[in-house]
Amino acid sequence: MPAFPSPDPPCSPAVERLLDAVPEFIPHYLDLVADCDEDPGSEAVFAELAEFVAARLAEVERQRPVLERTLAAVDAVVEEDPDALVLVGYAFLDGLSPDDRRLIAPWLAPSTRTLLEGLDAGVL
Repeated sequence: MPAFPSPDPPCSPAVERLLDAVPEFIPHYLDLVADCDEDPGSEAVFAELAEFVAARLAEVERQRPVLERTLAAVDAVVEEDPDALVLVGYAFLDGLSPDDRRLIAPWLAPSTRTLLEGLDAGVL
């Protein structure tokens, strides 16, 4: 049974699959339905989906410079501060979820990545 209740008017299986998988898109879909006064058609829904995805990609790009500067500062602390294990290892890296640590790993300098791997392996 789909997580999204059957829309009125009914939509295509492709749109229903999309709405089930991406509930965050449902308000956009409902706005599109209201604007069309009926089923907007799958092509219109997927065109709206393109705008939905583009907006999220733009947000990622807007935040990228802040993340890069933040992680560069963290890397500098690992290289320069004798308290790096406590500050970066236990306070910062250990405070991130495993998923977040996985996401930032490619952006970390080798020394910080080694620290992260040690924490993940439980040897620090």
